Amino acid sequence: MAWLSPTGETLNGWGGAGLAWDEDTGTRSDYDIPKKGNWSPYLVLSISEIQCDKVQVWSGREDSNVNNMEVDVYYSAGWHNIHTGSFQGDGAFYTFEIGSTQTVSSMRLRYYNSSVPSSRYAYVYEADFWEVPAGPTPGWNKLAFTSEPPTPNAWNQLKQTGSSGWIRIDYDGD
Repeated sequence: MAWLSPTGETLNGWGGAGLAWDEDTGTRSDYDIPKKGNWSPYLVLSISEIQCDKVQVWSGREDSNVNNMEVDVYYSAGWHNIHTGSFQGDGAFYTFEIGSTQTVSSMRLRYYNSSVPSSRYAYVYEADFWEVPAGPTPGWNKLAFTSEPPTPNAWNQLKQTGSSGWIRIDYDGD
C-alpha cells in the first residue's frame, strides 16, 4: 500500500501544469474564481487504473472566502462524490475516504468563492491516490477442511508471494 501521484491532468483553465502532482508542496496549480457564488472549473487528475479506497489533497486559498471544495473520484464508469463541504486550506494533507475499495482512474477537485466584491484564488499543492494491493495480503494461509481425520495432504499449505501468485507446499509426514 502506498500513496501514488497522478500521472496526468486536465487543467480546464487552472494554471501551473503538473504542479498539483510534482511531489513538491511548495509548488501549486491555481485558479482565480470569479466573485461570489461561483465554483472553479474541475482540476482533473488521472492515473492508470488502481485499486483505491481514499485520496489525499493539500489545498490552499487566497483567503477564507474560498470556503468549500468538492472531491469526486472516477470508477464504475462514473464520477462519485466523496466530499462536498468546507476545507481548511491550512497547509496540510486532508484524506477523503471513498468508502470501499474501487478501481479508480481519476479524481477531480473544484472550489467555491463566497466573496461578494471580487475574485479569489484556490490552490492545489499536491494530490495523491492510495493504492490498495489486489487480492489477499501476502503471507501464510492454512487450508480449511471439513472432515476428520484429515488425509496427509490435508496439511498442505499455500503461501502467497506478493504479485507472483501462490506457491503450494506439500507435507508428506504424519
